[in-house]
Amino acid sequence: MKPRGVEAAATQEFDFIIVGSGGGSVPAALVMKDQGKTAVIIEKLPVFGGTSAYSGGVIWIPNNHIGNPDGSKDSPERARRYMDTLAGASADTIIPQRRDAYVRGGPEMVRFLEAKGMKFLDAEWPDYHDEMPGGRPSGRSLSAPLFNANELGDWAPRLAQYAMTTDIPMSSPEAVHLFVAKKTWRGKVIAAKIAGRIILKKLFGRDLRGAGPALMGRLFQIARREQIPVWTDTPVHDLLVEEGRVVGVRCMRNGQAAELRARLGVLINAGGFSRNREMREQYQPKPTSVDWTQVNPGDTGEMIQAAMRAGGAIDFMNEAWWLPSSFHPDGSIAGFHSPNDFAKPHCIVVGKDGRRFANEASGYMEMGQRMYAAGAVPAWAIFDSRHRQTYPWGTIMPGRAPKKHIESGYLKQSDTLAGLATRCGIDPVQLSATVSRFNSFAKAGVDKDFGRGESAYNHYYGDPTVKPNPNLGSLEKAPFYAVAIYPSDVGTAGGIVADEYGRALREDGSVIEGLYVTGNSSAAVMGRCYPGAGSSIGPSMVFGYLSARHAAGAN
Repeated sequence: MKPRGVEAAATQEFDFIIVGSGGGSVPAALVMKDQGKTAVIIEKLPVFGGTSAYSGGVIWIPNNHIGNPDGSKDSPERARRYMDTLAGASADTIIPQRRDAYVRGGPEMVRFLEAKGMKFLDAEWPDYHDEMPGGRPSGRSLSAPLFNANELGDWAPRLAQYAMTTDIPMSSPEAVHLFVAKKTWRGKVIAAKIAGRIILKKLFGRDLRGAGPALMGRLFQIARREQIPVWTDTPVHDLLVEEGRVVGVRCMRNGQAAELRARLGVLINAGGFSRNREMREQYQPKPTSVDWTQVNPGDTGEMIQAAMRAGGAIDFMNEAWWLPSSFHPDGSIAGFHSPNDFAKPHCIVVGKDGRRFANEASGYMEMGQRMYAAGAVPAWAIFDSRHRQTYPWGTIMPGRAPKKHIESGYLKQSDTLAGLATRCGIDPVQLSATVSRFNSFAKAGVDKDFGRGESAYNHYYGDPTVKPNPNLGSLEKAPFYAVAIYPSDVGTAGGIVADEYGRALREDGSVIEGLYVTGNSSAAVMGRCYPGAGSSIGPSMVFGYLSARHAAGAN
């Protein structure tokens, strides 16, 4: 039996139509129901959750009551100072009121969702530049506790999940500490907890999921309980526009062309254009490839194009939420390495000129930007045998380098740096000089070139047993290894320009009545930066919530 009210709906007219099923969709639909209005979530894929379900399942919400329970550690003003400092000139094109709405609306949204049954935990994640004015060493990023997908009943198979996601029941923060399980007691304790969960899973058949599936699974469960219509396999082809106002959508429903009308508005939460080859070639830095992205297959940009046809202005189209990664020779993903692998001792990243170009322990978006700025696509991760013996590399566990990865050419190996450079096409003289300079930094504990290991965020991904700097360790012990690194992404960061209510704007700043945008369909409220863990899903959820409140007249 299908759950009542989740898929079937007789009417072809709603108060609010929500296109896409990522993080911002359920909050918007719940607002509408609270206001006595009708809403439908339309998803073109057969599964629910969008790229939010592929993610780490973390949201960045400054001044939330979970990480700042007594109000003494954070404030909207402190968050705005941090965001503005970090974004710099890229903030000039963002309406100031939009950032105010985000930092003030986020905590309100968290409480609203908790009242509906949502659960959040303090992820204890540092801001990515906690050393900057207004930055915080923890408290702003929230994660979802593990979720038993069996609670979705027959709908469990419709919860999206990234193909590379393991069946290991752990949260995103736990995964970070697991990487140093060979060296720290905290890592060992977490490993023991995970082992216990695996045993319980086998004994009692609990389908425990962490990260994105935990976040989106619980939201999906709430949508079902509240009888929010969720239509999967329903692609939207265009917007209905009458006299300059968006009044609905054209879609395919049960194999038939259909028009759905919206009395109050349409919210686009359909992701970006990471899998649209033509749009990537038009807007993104080069080289670019749809084969490098890690987003869901529905991230093809047609709703951004539809909003552009309706007059929507665009911004930040050449940006993405970069995630430097490596690939096997057959093109399959081998691992995400920034910053978890790069930030460990005994590893550096260089261009083909043999020079470092960034703090390897910096955030993944920043690392991708620096790869392009340095012309280092691909870049090369260089590490010695101590890194290989001590830490995981992507999905490869610590220990001897697997023979199959060396024979395939994925993992380059040599007993000398010069030999390694020759195999990779790197300038051998400069690589030797770079490693020598870096080794002197490691011994002193200070990276004079890029400041690696000078923030709580850097330390979060380091090895706390290494002194004096948990992120620095010399590259001296052969054999040496190298892996080609590419600017993968977890979504594009550009889209339709919006105001503080999520309303789509034209080039002249006027409002497109009836059209709202959030998530990666909108121009990022963060600009060209990533303040902390969850800086893409957080805005999706906040502006989904605020858009619905505005459309329903609840503000």
